[in-house]
Amino acid sequence: MAANFATQATAQEMKPGEFMCPIPISVNDRAATREAIIKKVQSLSATFVERSSWGAMKGKPEMVMDWDYSMIALHHAGRSHSCTPGAEQMQEIQKGHLSQKYDDIGYHYGIDCTGQILEGRDIRLQGSSVLKYNTGLIGIVLLENLTTPEERGDWVAKGRVALDSIGYSTTNVIPTAQIDALMHLIDALKSVFVIKHFGGHREYPGQSSEGKICPGNIGMELVKNIRAKTQLLPPPAPQP
Repeated sequence: MAANFATQATAQEMKPGEFMCPIPISVNDRAATREAIIKKVQSLSATFVERSSWGAMKGKPEMVMDWDYSMIALHHAGRSHSCTPGAEQMQEIQKGHLSQKYDDIGYHYGIDCTGQILEGRDIRLQGSSVLKYNTGLIGIVLLENLTTPEERGDWVAKGRVALDSIGYSTTNVIPTAQIDALMHLIDALKSVFVIKHFGGHREYPGQSSEGKICPGNIGMELVKNIRAKTQLLPPPAPQP
């Protein structure tokens, strides 16, 4: 994949007999960083799927820019999802987010059960994955349901508990390929940003609704294991 970097230069007015001064040209470093993340992931033998390859719709114009990321939030796709093809799930999530008046899909990256890493919202743009806590935060979603049966305590939970009681398990196990891909992505992000905090969605202050259970009890076990392995910190404490 060829690297496409935008350049910027200021035009000069020339008069007869004058020599042209050197024109400073600056590389768009953020575009280069996006490419560096992709190349790093691929160097670790992970599969990276760019937005255009999974059929993403164009996001809304003039979205908020963001950079200097220091936090990562891990999500799961929700109780209505399972280990189906990643492109289809990303399309479904993007349509849902756009219908909720988001500017684009809220997550920066999605990872399916086969270990494919799919590009969500461009890393140069602020995500919309954690309520009132998106500045400086990268959102990653595992494309499956990582709750245990009793979580949330509603009719869906009661139905899952009943199924479990008769021997039909509704609890998912995170595939090794998906965990490996997540670790590769975290390594790639740490290679270009000063990442300090890694947490599950529900660990970030002030969350409501689905944010209170995401990424599920199974997802939270993974979060704790990754923090122990990477020495990353939990999300910052709520401000007084």
